[in-house]
Amino acid sequence: MINAIYLLLVTLGTWVLKNIGPQILLALGVGFVSYTGFSALDANLTTAIDAIGSGAASLDTLVHMFGIYNGLQIFLSAISIKVSIAVSKRIFPVRTS
Repeated sequence: MINAIYLLLVTLGTWVLKNIGPQILLALGVGFVSYTGFSALDANLTTAIDAIGSGAASLDTLVHMFGIYNGLQIFLSAISIKVSIAVSKRIFPVRTS
């Protein structure tokens, strides 16, 4: 009984790593790179707003306080992950056997 469970787990693990693993790794890599890229964009945007003046700086403070930048980063990262999964399905097709 234990050998059958072990064989099932090894077979399932092999199938996941062969078929779905590359798609997941590609999607996570693209999501991580896009999230860090949006973080760098946020830092540059904050520097530009601070250079404009005090009115824009207080608006930037409010936007950070409400977490709008974090929400945008997460939303845009999710979109990039969705796109990378769609592209990776064409590059790494899932085989049934």
